Amino acid sequence: MAVVTTSSRPLAERVALRRSMFALRLAELREGVWLRPANLAREVPANVAEQCLCFHGHPEGDRVALTRALWDLDAWAVEARRLQAALGDATELKDGFLVTAEVFRHLLIDPVLPPELAPDDWPAAELRDQFGKFMTDYEARLREYSQPLP
Repeated sequence: MAVVTTSSRPLAERVALRRSMFALRLAELREGVWLRPANLAREVPANVAEQCLCFHGHPEGDRVALTRALWDLDAWAVEARRLQAALGDATELKDGFLVTAEVFRHLLIDPVLPPELAPDDWPAAELRDQFGKFMTDYEARLREYSQPLP
């Protein structure tokens, strides 16, 4: 848990803090209170340490319900499955480029949940595996395409 303790801050500092929190995969429970499960080891960036107090704690009540309140898991999963289909359909180089950007962007907002808090059919690992295989093939296709003509 990270709780913002500084008062009035310039917009640039608030935006930078928000970006840092998203990079740490935290979700905002309410303004200035950021949470996530303790399954990731992360170094706290200086801007977070300067503006927040950080804690380790355990929520009372339903942890799965809290997780669902913090992240829209259903929407994330729907988009992940759409991207899995798009990876399978990306046969042209330009399509591969576009879907690669979409998958990268989507994986950046993956909450990276521990298994006990993720839905039973959570597609994150499958998307990562499929994307890794896709990128191996796509990189080979790009190398082949970029070879000089004889």
